[in-house]
Amino acid sequence: MSDIFVKSDQIFYNNLKWLLYSGIRIGKGPDAGAIYGWKDLNPPSYPFIYSEATGYATTLLSWAYAELKEPAALQAAKEASQWILKNMYNHLLTAGRARIDNFNKKKDLSSRIYAFDNGMIITGLLNLYKITGDPNLLITAENMAKALIDRFFDGSRLIAVLDKSNKPVTDTEDDGTVKWSTISGPYHSKLSLCLLDLSRSTNNPYYSQVSDSICDYARTLQEPNGRFITNPDLNFTYLHPHLYACEGLVYAGIKQSNEKYSMAGLKGIIWAIEQINSATGGLPNNSSQNGVEQSDCSAQLLRLMILCRSQLQKYFEDSVLDSIIDRLHLRLLDFCISAGKDKGAMKYQLAMESACSWCTIFSTQAFRFWNKTRKLQKTVSMEYYA
Repeated sequence: MSDIFVKSDQIFYNNLKWLLYSGIRIGKGPDAGAIYGWKDLNPPSYPFIYSEATGYATTLLSWAYAELKEPAALQAAKEASQWILKNMYNHLLTAGRARIDNFNKKKDLSSRIYAFDNGMIITGLLNLYKITGDPNLLITAENMAKALIDRFFDGSRLIAVLDKSNKPVTDTEDDGTVKWSTISGPYHSKLSLCLLDLSRSTNNPYYSQVSDSICDYARTLQEPNGRFITNPDLNFTYLHPHLYACEGLVYAGIKQSNEKYSMAGLKGIIWAIEQINSATGGLPNNSSQNGVEQSDCSAQLLRLMILCRSQLQKYFEDSVLDSIIDRLHLRLLDFCISAGKDKGAMKYQLAMESACSWCTIFSTQAFRFWNKTRKLQKTVSMEYYA
């Protein structure tokens, strides 16, 4: 197993190096500090700047500095925050901006404002604030949160998407079903990361009350077996937003000492474990018979299983739990690009020729979590959780 420790640790550092020094992070010009959503590998191109990924990167790079004392990571996090501050629209950010003609996979990025994306950006600013103590970061984060609550929160849940005139927007897939990311859903509970941090930083309980409302709403969309309903039009669940819900509820459970949130998150994790492909050890992107493995889903579940290992021991024997974690980790390694200019990047799906920024961000943390707990026998936490 020592060879796997070495390989995993090397991929962790290659992940971080790709995020810092490849073209996925814009280093110069008016968009310096921003992160592209992904890189198409053949032919090479960076289709769009992604605000959500820039928020994740701010958190991940802040974590990398806290973890490794890597000066380049702190500087990159600061540059990401500066890009965020420069690109505000009425205290919030649009989804992003296309950089190539005819790019429409994310619809009209520049005219849409997502509650979830802005929550991840607020989280990034607050995590950088923990390190720098820069009061402008906290002021900006609170102004964003106030704008988000004012425009998106209806008293119990969040509207998913608004256009610039504050009108709700929904999108449909090719088969006519509504896209999960454009409707209110359990995945919004991940905003507990920013709302609870902001509540503590400002000593304002209102933000924790909003977090509680969002988490309570998420619990209404969970079935008895642990599955979150990510789209009411479908009889299957998308694992990516399902695991966002688990992340938010686990975090709220820990920070609020709230057993009902912790149990909802744990039940969701157990259901996700049951969806693992027994032949490969990886996690598909949905629970239908046609699910395809995705690195973001696998990295999310790997982090959660490691974080919640002691709670999961009540439901799995130690040897079984270790086997599931190790196989999931081993499968995640397969998604890493091992050579060339994009060495260290994570593929979104194995069959797709693209290097994904947020998949790499989640995987960077997942590999470090695995090495720290399995090799070094150290504990990990949800501080600076991307």
